[in-house]
Amino acid sequence: MSSITTSALETSSRRSMERTCDDAAIVVLAMVGLVASFTFRDYGLGWDDYTHAEYADLLLRMYGSGFKDTAALSFANLYMYGGGFDMAAALLHKIIPLELFETRRLVRRHCRHDRPGRDLATGASRRRPARGLSGAASAGAVSDLLRSHVHEPEDAPFAVAMMILLMGLVQLAEDYPHPSPRTVLIIGLGTGLSIGSRILAGLAVLYALIGFLPLLIDQVRTHGAGKRRGAL
Repeated sequence: MSSITTSALETSSRRSMERTCDDAAIVVLAMVGLVASFTFRDYGLGWDDYTHAEYADLLLRMYGSGFKDTAALSFANLYMYGGGFDMAAALLHKIIPLELFETRRLVRRHCRHDRPGRDLATGASRRRPARGLSGAASAGAVSDLLRSHVHEPEDAPFAVAMMILLMGLVQLAEDYPHPSPRTVLIIGLGTGLSIGSRILAGLAVLYALIGFLPLLIDQVRTHGAGKRRGAL
């Protein structure tokens, strides 16, 4: 009876800690969001904002023409970028009453605002809510990160997309060898958004294969040992 009571208390304490971290995380995300909303106009242009804005127009023309206008594919070296963020900002600019570069800064700032959320979710997926909260608070508070949120036209969205992919890979390691539909969805979204921001994200497939290689080798060995025992 004593052991049951102790176990119940430990479970209750763990859930209370998780709930506390969740509540604190909401406060952190809300504060970062408020800072983003009130300060995005205070930043100047990045060195390649004009270039990426033009790239967005070329991409929209390419898709709008049914891929007949392919000028975007030979525009500087930006064919190595997915252009997902640039197109999203350009489309949003058409429907909200903000100047183009203000819209880009707002979207970029709130896109990077998602970074603390990804840190938090990754910590939660590892059942380490306090560590996730710590990472979220750090990512939201460091002044260098706050500046990079609005000055980097591709780096911030790419970093956030890669964090989504990383969260999915962490969850895949937890679920292996039977990933849940939720895990598959996160990995799919992370992969698509990452490559949509920068095609360099394709290297993540290679990194993932290297990371999961020990698990695959262990599975092959276990399966082979089981076959040999069955044959005997």
